[in-house]
Amino acid sequence: MKKFIVLLSLFSSLLAQDGKLAISILDFTGEDVSDKLLRACYQKLETSLIESNRFTVIAKNQREQILEEMKFQKSGLCDEACAVEIGQLVGAEFLMIGAIIGFGDLYQINIKIVNIEKGDVVEKVTKEITGKLPDLLNGMAESSREITRRIASGGSQPIVSQPGIQLEQKKYGSIVIESDPPGATIFVDDVERGFTPKEISEIPVGTRRLLLVKPGYETLTKGIKIIADSTISISELLIPKTGGLSILSNPVGATVFINDIPRGNTPFDIEGLKIDDYAVTVSLDNYEPITQRVTVEYNENTTQKFDLKPLPGKVNIIVSPTRTEIKVGGKKYKAGASGIVSVPLPIGFHSISFKLSGYEPQEKTINIGPNENKTLEVNMKKRPAGTSSNPDMGFLTVHTYNSDVKLKVSGKRGVQDLPLEYYELKYGSYNLKAFKKGFESKKVKVDIERQKTTKIEVNLDKKVSRKALKYSLMMPGMGQIYAERKAKGLLFSSTTIGLAALVGTTFSNYSNENSLIDQYQKNYQNAISQSDIDRTFDIYQKQVNTVNDLQGQLLISGVSFFATYVINLIDARYFSGLK
Repeated sequence: MKKFIVLLSLFSSLLAQDGKLAISILDFTGEDVSDKLLRACYQKLETSLIESNRFTVIAKNQREQILEEMKFQKSGLCDEACAVEIGQLVGAEFLMIGAIIGFGDLYQINIKIVNIEKGDVVEKVTKEITGKLPDLLNGMAESSREITRRIASGGSQPIVSQPGIQLEQKKYGSIVIESDPPGATIFVDDVERGFTPKEISEIPVGTRRLLLVKPGYETLTKGIKIIADSTISISELLIPKTGGLSILSNPVGATVFINDIPRGNTPFDIEGLKIDDYAVTVSLDNYEPITQRVTVEYNENTTQKFDLKPLPGKVNIIVSPTRTEIKVGGKKYKAGASGIVSVPLPIGFHSISFKLSGYEPQEKTINIGPNENKTLEVNMKKRPAGTSSNPDMGFLTVHTYNSDVKLKVSGKRGVQDLPLEYYELKYGSYNLKAFKKGFESKKVKVDIERQKTTKIEVNLDKKVSRKALKYSLMMPGMGQIYAERKAKGLLFSSTTIGLAALVGTTFSNYSNENSLIDQYQKNYQNAISQSDIDRTFDIYQKQVNTVNDLQGQLLISGVSFFATYVINLIDARYFSGLK
């Protein structure tokens, strides 16, 4: 401490010797500006004040060393009281508090000059700079010259460090401020004072700078004259920030909706839209509407183009016979029982082919417009029996006295309905399978010759319960599967197999354990000592109990197996649904 007092005395005497005013600059605070920019401005102001040759500037490192020696603690922003305390500790006559506020390329420089002796702010310097860092540094130099001029000349209030000079007593007034719309942030001399509407009191008299800031609106700046002990009312209309919007479409003439409100037809232009995101919908008859989010920028014209897609059309095809295969654009269709099928199609020309065995193939061309619904009727013409344009082709005709019989032809997809007339096949051998629910299926092999018709007759026999019984005798569940009751058949099969496995396992265990009884009995009979007699008897008795348990399990599993087998036979014979 003693070392510090000596240092402080020496430092203060050096300041007094040169006849200059001692001034210290606190670190600049900032809003929406970088630390690098704040340091550059601080250094520029410090250099400019030194070069004025009117001040002795207490260097930052000297100030911090003194404050550290004095164990001075501070955090956050420094107010006038804090500034006076710091100034007294470092031996300064004046202390400067600076702040820089950024609004994009606009910067506001605010500097307060605190008279340490009087403990009050005696001067304020405020500047607005538009531009980059060099412009801001030039502004700091101008601020330095203004500070020098004011302190040297006494400014609007006498503040030079001379004996006998008194500061003027400050006077205050009030304002009541409203805005349309409300909720604007109020700045008085670059100090935030709340939101509109609001009454603000204790504003120093004189001309003050008022800012009203609200997102989406132009910043309002004006000077207001504060009169002592008076309240003035201010009402301001905020001007929205706006931009333009241009909407184009292909094809033109589409209706434009902005936030679901129709505004006109393309090509469409509008100005004076508030900057915001808008839902823009473009709609045109026979075209799919499109909706997109479009952002309107400040003082810019946003252009958005919409390429509309035509709505697909549809053709209703009426064909006879109904089993005719219809092919459109590589995709196959079949008409329903009514002979009608609806096919959606994009706009343009489409080729539609029709094919059915024994009939002449046909091909139609149709032109579909946007959202157009057309009807096409086609009657297939029978080809003369046994004729084909391909010399390698032959024909198959299958008759049956049964109804609703299906025929599967080897090498061909799908099934055919019987009776089958002149079914066209390439020459060679084919396996045929005729089947119908509730009937025995039948397999037939046929040979197809070139340009000849092979005729066969396939008749199916009904399934009968005695066959179901036969199959269930051979394997439980097979009779049910034969009767097309697959789930019940699989249940019987799995249950019977499981019980058979259980019987086998139980019998094996019973045989193994039973073979040990004679040995355990001999050991008991040959025992001499009482302990051996008791031990061998316990072993013998436990083995007897184990064999008896296994014998019971074997009986139960055997009876269950037999019962399941019998129930399977009864079900196959009487409950299969067959006669």
